[in-house]
Amino acid sequence: MQRLVLLILPFLLMTPIQAAQSGVLGYVNMQKVIDESASGRQAQQTLEEKFKDERQALAKERQAIGQLQQTLEKDKVLMSQKELDKKTAEIQKRIKAFQKRLTQLQREMSQEENKLANRILESVSAIITTVAKDKGVSAIFERRQSGLLYMDEGLDLTAEVIKRLDAKTKKRKK
Repeated sequence: MQRLVLLILPFLLMTPIQAAQSGVLGYVNMQKVIDESASGRQAQQTLEEKFKDERQALAKERQAIGQLQQTLEKDKVLMSQKELDKKTAEIQKRIKAFQKRLTQLQREMSQEENKLANRILESVSAIITTVAKDKGVSAIFERRQSGLLYMDEGLDLTAEVIKRLDAKTKKRKK
């Protein structure tokens, strides 16, 4: 019986080692993939171009409101209370309209950004699966949302995912 245990013991000890080797983990920083990949940079450029005019118009309006406030502050000692109230109400009305436009623009930009990011992430999902299989990784976590407080940088697969996403993007353009 002891001899049988001595023969089986090495096999029992090797099994956890083999299991640990097959349980390789990795992680990907999806925000970095979006920010640094060619697809992500193109999406950011598209976003900036789409909302450029509206952002410039809002910047001009902000500047105009600031100038009105400065003029009012300078001239208020020379104005009657009625004129002062009228100018103050006018400025407040413009500020409210400006804030409403700004909020709407931010909402639209956020929706468009999410739409563009989701397009990128659809491609990334298949790439992550391929990278995991190629590298023999059992599980890949999203770096920023995994809840893990520390991970060895050697487990970072982000650069590989970006490289393959860029290669896939180049193939589609040809």
